[in-house]
Amino acid sequence: MVKRSRAEFLASNLPQLQNLMKRDPRSYEEEFSQQWRHYESELAIFRLKPDSEAKEFADLITFISHVSQCYTQQCAEFPQQIMDLLSTHYQILEPDLRKTMVQALVLLRNKDLISATSLLSLFFTLFRAKDKQLRALLHNHIVNDIKNANAKSKNNKLNKTLQNFMYNMLKDSNEVAAKKSLEVMIDLYGKNVWNDAKTVNVIVEACFSPSPKLCAPALHFFLGTNEKKDEDEDSDTEAPNIESIKHMMHVNKKKKSKKTALDKAMATVKRKDRARARAEIFNFSALHLVNDPQGFAEKLFSRLKHTTSTNAFRFELRLQMMNLVSRLIGVHKLILFGFYEYVVSFLKPHQREVTAILAYVAQSSHDLVPPDALAPVVQAIADNFVWNNVSSEVVTAGLNGLREICARCPLAMSESLLQSLIEDYKNTREKGPMNAARSLLGLYREVNPEMLKKKDRGRSAAVNLKDFKPARYGEVLNDDVLEVADMLDPRRAKAAAKEATADKQEDGWEGWEEASDEEVVDGEDDEDKEGWEDVSSEGEKPTGEDGWEGWEEASLDGGDEKDSDAEADSDAEEEEEEAEEVVVEETEEITVVETTEGAAKDAEPSPPKKQKLGLAAEKILTDADHRKLRKIQQLKAANKMAGLSFTPEDIDVSSDDEEGDEDSDTNGDVVDVSRIMRGIRRKDDYEARLASIKSGREDKTYGSRKGKEERSSKTNREKAKTTKAFMMVVHKRSVVGKAKRSLREKQKVLRQHITKQKKQH
Repeated sequence: MVKRSRAEFLASNLPQLQNLMKRDPRSYEEEFSQQWRHYESELAIFRLKPDSEAKEFADLITFISHVSQCYTQQCAEFPQQIMDLLSTHYQILEPDLRKTMVQALVLLRNKDLISATSLLSLFFTLFRAKDKQLRALLHNHIVNDIKNANAKSKNNKLNKTLQNFMYNMLKDSNEVAAKKSLEVMIDLYGKNVWNDAKTVNVIVEACFSPSPKLCAPALHFFLGTNEKKDEDEDSDTEAPNIESIKHMMHVNKKKKSKKTALDKAMATVKRKDRARARAEIFNFSALHLVNDPQGFAEKLFSRLKHTTSTNAFRFELRLQMMNLVSRLIGVHKLILFGFYEYVVSFLKPHQREVTAILAYVAQSSHDLVPPDALAPVVQAIADNFVWNNVSSEVVTAGLNGLREICARCPLAMSESLLQSLIEDYKNTREKGPMNAARSLLGLYREVNPEMLKKKDRGRSAAVNLKDFKPARYGEVLNDDVLEVADMLDPRRAKAAAKEATADKQEDGWEGWEEASDEEVVDGEDDEDKEGWEDVSSEGEKPTGEDGWEGWEEASLDGGDEKDSDAEADSDAEEEEEEAEEVVVEETEEITVVETTEGAAKDAEPSPPKKQKLGLAAEKILTDADHRKLRKIQQLKAANKMAGLSFTPEDIDVSSDDEEGDEDSDTNGDVVDVSRIMRGIRRKDDYEARLASIKSGREDKTYGSRKGKEERSSKTNREKAKTTKAFMMVVHKRSVVGKAKRSLREKQKVLRQHITKQKKQH
């Protein structure tokens, strides 16, 4: 056998030669030149027949791509040659050879021997190849390459070029290539690389593609179905914060019963915040980056109606389009009346995915939608879901859907319908409809207790009804936020507490209407009531210790309280004769009362009230301030729910408690289907019921503890003889038969008994 030389061995063993060249490039220049000439000859042969299987040519491409950084001058034309072969013959190339060429180009790009613009443009074109593994390789490289290019700073030139190219690729005739380009853009947005408005609006155009393969990923992007929820978040295990409540009760020295009521109310407020925190995750920022949300919603809704009439898309895709339209309406507070008319036809119990449709209707409701537009939807849900001839699950879903709609647009529910629903189901035997009806009742106790009957308002709503002002259509009440913001400053809180105390002392008769109608003091006779009626009608002042002294001065002219009764009567008569008209003009800062000539000269107009801007207009609130604001609002809501008064002195805002505060700052524009299905319990199948029975039998003993160890239970005959009372067995057939025996039968039984006793003894 002839011994081979080292040069011949290295020429046939390219991996070892490659290793040696990387260590010492100058020593192996001749070997590289030999392999380069071999590559050029193989390239010329391959160009003649590009669809042939060229394994040796593929090995040479891999070898040169690994050592090209060592011989940059000789390999200057190598990247462009491979790119030309791919761009020209990528459809007919053998799959292994095509994959080898792509891997070689990726290696050259990682060594920064090729520009990103030219290579990525080629890779987007290669998406048209019918090779799934190759498309996955291209997708990973494109995403990672663009991410690395924008790692230190935004490469705007590269991003702009590739975005324009991808925008053209979305209109490509090849659906697979367009879909992969869209997936690249979605992945780059998810990695916060291309999170600008241009990327979002390019994806918006994909929602109107005639191909469902291209429309579905775009809809999934806005709906957020591809995002993973954080598994570490477990808001349910958080305990309510009761330290501030204990401090408040310690300062005010409340009773134990009131402390218990306040703790329960605080727990309820915390539970509501945690429920809002469990909203579905979706691309909230992407929806806000849409250039024309109203136009996008209208075009998408028009496409939805067209696909419904022609049955172009499958039902699941149309359902996602309906979901996206409803989210656009809810997030941007759009006005799209046709959507509510379209949804009414789907609100039937037998409709497929009707619980999801109820959730979509709820999240498309907001306070700017006219109540007349939502009234047909509310009536359709009440007529189709909430009546006697449907199952309790249907009633529960309908009431939950109504609750979610009314939570966003309370004026959509009429007073008569609300009272009818609550009366029918708040005390029903079915647990699901009962809880759903009571949740609807609890909602209107907070939102508008005036729509409820007096017996349904509850204690807290009845106590706070005189200070309650329901929001009208389009009205936003922010007074509560401004008042709570002032409590962050201790000096402002003390000043507000002093003002509240002074107002209570001045307005000593505040709330007298409730006291006169409901709370009658023991020992009060009818003459006092008649005296009050005379005072209110004729202007006479009762004397004595009734506490009504000086009433006309406060109500009419505010004069001196020491005037006599006669002077007061005469002044009142003169004012009634001379006063012709009282015009009250209320402005934001001052209240002016104009009276005609002849009014009392000593009656002074009320001083102008300057509107206090408060701390919110003077200071930029930090995250810690917002956490404190949420804490104060929770305590205020808990006190209101428990029926207790709340003053700025009741809370210590100096302590920064962050427990459970992050979860409460969430978005409530999305309605999850679980909120519609709340209270509905599905019946278990046979296997689940059998497993429940077996689990109940564990650690359980059967039979009587008395008797033998092997068999401790007794037969029914033994139990009848020893344990059962006579009145339990007096009507048995055997006992009744004994009393009806004839004399012959009794003698026969007696002889048998005597014979049996003789045998035993």
